[in-house]
Amino acid sequence: MMEKDRKNKPLRNLVHPPPRPTIPAGGAPVKIPHDSDVLSGRGGGVNGHPGNKRYRSLVASVKAEYLSPRTRKIQKSHIAANIVCMIRQQSEPPGRFLKMDTSTGMWHEIGDKSAFRKTGQALRENSSEYRTCWKNMLAEAEAGVTANEVKATMKSGV
Repeated sequence: MMEKDRKNKPLRNLVHPPPRPTIPAGGAPVKIPHDSDVLSGRGGGVNGHPGNKRYRSLVASVKAEYLSPRTRKIQKSHIAANIVCMIRQQSEPPGRFLKMDTSTGMWHEIGDKSAFRKTGQALRENSSEYRTCWKNMLAEAEAGVTANEVKATMKSGV
């Protein structure tokens, strides 16, 4: 028997719900970020920060899966949340997502909600290159099937 949701509609795919933000924005100001922190902003100082380098490496490692035409929206939410969790939990000290307050020069936590959004955006950067690649791969696969069908037809003598 198929499971039903609260409105008595059948559940098609039993997928975990989207991740919920747990770390709020704000908190105590940070004077000097750790190497495991991810800094929001632009420029060489932010891009060259060790935490940002690790973050970009994690993003790059799952970008193809994220941009795959077979990946559903809910799965994309989980991919982004997993990267945020890896930064926050698999670092010593634990990584934070920080943004500078230019009026004070201090860094502040942006929270999980903004970190998820930031990560989703990072995963979508240069997506047209990936989509072109996926489109070409699918076209080649389709052409390969067509060529194989032609060969099979020729061999059978039809």
